[in-house]
Amino acid sequence: MIKTAITGVMGSGKSTLSRILREMGYPVFDCDEASRQLMQPGQPGWQRCMQTFGEQICDDQGQLDRSRLARLVFDDPAARRQLEELTHPLIIEKMMEDARRCQGDWWFAEVPLLFEAGLQSLFDEIITVSAPQPLILQRLQQGRHISRQEALRRMAAQMSPQQKEAGATLVIVNDGDLEAMRATIRQWIREKYDAAESERHLPV
Repeated sequence: MIKTAITGVMGSGKSTLSRILREMGYPVFDCDEASRQLMQPGQPGWQRCMQTFGEQICDDQGQLDRSRLARLVFDDPAARRQLEELTHPLIIEKMMEDARRCQGDWWFAEVPLLFEAGLQSLFDEIITVSAPQPLILQRLQQGRHISRQEALRRMAAQMSPQQKEAGATLVIVNDGDLEAMRATIRQWIREKYDAAESERHLPV
């Protein structure tokens, strides 16, 4: 089985590629969705965050407010590292459990913080999704309902797109042309299949 990570900066279009792959019939594990599940009331991630950060991340009803938590960690690098130390091991455990259950030839995982968390060695291939910066800014403002200033601040707080692209075995540009994305990933998978098949028939 070929384990493949999908990564990229916020707003680059990782989820779009994941959706295309699912439409093609491939399994895709979503680390963000796993994180959301772990942060539900009573779940391990929720318990750890409430114990560590307390009332400052709660809403008026005493429940976890994800927007407050996001503002906290983007404003405070130490708090961001603390959150990652609390939640990353739980997410990685779920991710690798999903990989072990996979019965197919390919398994994909959408891992936004792949390089930041040093998880490259868990994967055979790495796809970085890229997009023009003005388009990323527009997506963040519209999709996350945040101001331009907040979007720029969040973009500045993360690893640069160039660094993520440098560590990839494939870079896919998501400028809104979905057919081009489909054609690129379909051709890449076909080439990988052909290469693997050739290796199987090499003389020993």
